[in-house]
Amino acid sequence: MSNIAEIFFGALIVAFTGALMPGPMLTLVITSVAQKGFLSSFFIVIGHAVLELIIVVSFFLGILKFLSNPLIIKIISIIGGAFLIYMAINIIISIIRKKIKLNLESNKSYSFLGKKNTFIIVGKGILISLANPYWYIWWLTIGATFMIKSVSYSISGISSFYIGHILADFIWYLFIGLLISTGKRFFNQKVYIGILLACSIFLLYLGIKFILDFTIL
Repeated sequence: MSNIAEIFFGALIVAFTGALMPGPMLTLVITSVAQKGFLSSFFIVIGHAVLELIIVVSFFLGILKFLSNPLIIKIISIIGGAFLIYMAINIIISIIRKKIKLNLESNKSYSFLGKKNTFIIVGKGILISLANPYWYIWWLTIGATFMIKSVSYSISGISSFYIGHILADFIWYLFIGLLISTGKRFFNQKVYIGILLACSIFLLYLGIKFILDFTIL
């Protein structure tokens, strides 16, 4: 196996392992697909992919190293943790007030999102990544290690790393989106609310943990 292939499959496996772990992206995909349809999962990952492409290019240009400042990491952790706590509380309140309704009508699940909704969903894919302190830590540790190896093979190495890395996210989250949008007999309002509540509680825990782990050291 060539070094380029090793970089590709290494990035794919590591990223896929990370994608399998419950987190903010999973919650966003579940809520968006249930309310907007399967295509929303695709555009969420597009937003995430665009942001990660910027990070890869920034690293290549030597900009990413400035994020290694402990103070910057703490600020990111507080803001990100607070955003996740807000997101969790907002969802829980919406559930209590019964403002969240599951809509899996076939004619809506696969309908065109429209330009406005598409840009909003892509934006959410970007913001949900920016709000996750572990995303920064991953890029400053595992991601940085992969990039150091990839840079030695110039554009070919960097491209292999990026494609392998982002492909894992597309595979996993599109699978989740497809499962939710087609599993109507098993994915009803009660199941949806139950999963959403569980995800919200997890987000609340995650937000608090982000703040504690990265600020109280």
